[in-house]
Amino acid sequence: MNKKLFSYLLLGLIIFTAGFLRFYQLDHSDVINDEAIIGFRSIGYIDFFSSPYQTTPWEWFSDVPAWARLSFHDHPPLTFVLQHISFKLFGQNLFALRLPFALAGVASVVLLYLIAKNLYGKKSGIIAALLLAVSSYHVWVSRTGLQEALVIFFILLTLFLFLKALENGQHWWWGISLGLAMLTKYTTFILPLGFICYLFFFKRSVLVNKKFWLAICLAALIFSPVIFYNIKMYQTVGHFDLQFSYLFGQQVAEWQSLPGKEQMGDFIDRLKNIIPAIYQGFLWPMFFMLIASFGFLGLKIFKSRVDNDAKKNWLPVIAIIFYLLFFLLIGPSKRFVVILVPFVILLIAWFIGSLPRAARIILLIILIPLEIFFSCNTLLAYNPIGTRGLTYSYLDIENYNWGYNQLDSYLSNILADKKPAFSLETKYPFLETIRKKSLNEAKNKSELAALIVYDPNFYDLATFWTFHRRLVYASWPIVSADVYLQQGKDFWQSQGISDVYFFKIKDPLILSQSVTVFSTAAEELANSFDSIQPDIIKRPDGREVFEVYHWQF
Repeated sequence: MNKKLFSYLLLGLIIFTAGFLRFYQLDHSDVINDEAIIGFRSIGYIDFFSSPYQTTPWEWFSDVPAWARLSFHDHPPLTFVLQHISFKLFGQNLFALRLPFALAGVASVVLLYLIAKNLYGKKSGIIAALLLAVSSYHVWVSRTGLQEALVIFFILLTLFLFLKALENGQHWWWGISLGLAMLTKYTTFILPLGFICYLFFFKRSVLVNKKFWLAICLAALIFSPVIFYNIKMYQTVGHFDLQFSYLFGQQVAEWQSLPGKEQMGDFIDRLKNIIPAIYQGFLWPMFFMLIASFGFLGLKIFKSRVDNDAKKNWLPVIAIIFYLLFFLLIGPSKRFVVILVPFVILLIAWFIGSLPRAARIILLIILIPLEIFFSCNTLLAYNPIGTRGLTYSYLDIENYNWGYNQLDSYLSNILADKKPAFSLETKYPFLETIRKKSLNEAKNKSELAALIVYDPNFYDLATFWTFHRRLVYASWPIVSADVYLQQGKDFWQSQGISDVYFFKIKDPLILSQSVTVFSTAAEELANSFDSIQPDIIKRPDGREVFEVYHWQF
């Protein structure tokens, strides 16, 4: 077998491995993080998530202005667009929720191969692709509906096209990619700053090339809907969107709750947390390889033997430095720190590729199985073995199965091929439009006069995805146990309700957050009908987590 064919087969095996780790049981974990809020809004492409502490422009006006549809109050629109298409194609399910991000994860492996090959040669390209394919940190972000998987993809695409432009002078391609990256998340703004810094030190002639700056202008043009959105928001209500208003210190009464901003701590906290955050994501093998790579680069610089490969390393090094400084501003959350993964792997791939063949093979034989084990033990196992931080990552809490998926399946079975005989009136015109549309689309289904009642102590984001999604997009009447008791049995019966399904927590340990305001409504409601035997919902390990009470009027 010739070397070229072997390389293609090896790359194909790497891509297959990357796909398996990212797509196998993609619906394994519950929806318990911000993917619930992103996915909910993507279904109908609406900027609304029913929070009194963080309202949106869609709720501020009787008719949603045209400019308010160009972006979202907290993020640029591209992630929502791509996820909206996925939901349109595959329906409202976890596969559709996470598909764009899993695809982006696999594509990122291919892009990193091309980038490393361009910088250091095919050998390092294969190593880089292999390391990213099995990296537990990158596998995690590719299996969850957070923007960062798309952010990494567009960063790598832009970087690859930028490197090609340095060879062929065709800058406009990376300008397009940069514009799309900026439409994905504001954290990509670091990328052009890194390019300018790199060119200043190593290729200043490009900085006076008008094609480079035209590419920047092209990116700004693609990003212009968000610029226009912020201009109109400022003209209309006197401040920018959530991210820019926070950056510029604008106080917005409608945004009382900013969880991500509130949890990042002060500057000293952020400084202290950066290294632990990197370690917790990469775990000890990759973390030690990162230190070794920096040490190897430092040794070359110290000995004044900075060859072309070592000079090329300044591109990922500059990116790492810029993002570390950025994390001091926004906080080193694991969903942000994951952006460092491809740049770290580029350095590691260069370092391993520079070693003698025997040492290189031995190191990869040790490193790759360990990373595969970490990924599977953290992200695929229901009960990881060993010790957190040693045999599995701290990311396991983001990929845990609390039993909400089983609750969701139970509810889907109840409502399958049914339409609500009664639905609750909505507060906003755009929600009323969605309600009427959903009822019209379900007109050929059989009616079910059911009311869905849920325990108010459920984890809020899981509640949002499981219950509020059906309330908004399928018009099912869904209320908390508190609301049910406040209105009373007679009220619901007078609305034509004949069946009530009440979902209650059985095992309080399934909560992934502390309950600051515990409601006794669920217990009060459950105690009011001793004769009803509830169905029990179990999570995959057999633990009983929810009770479902069904009664009829």
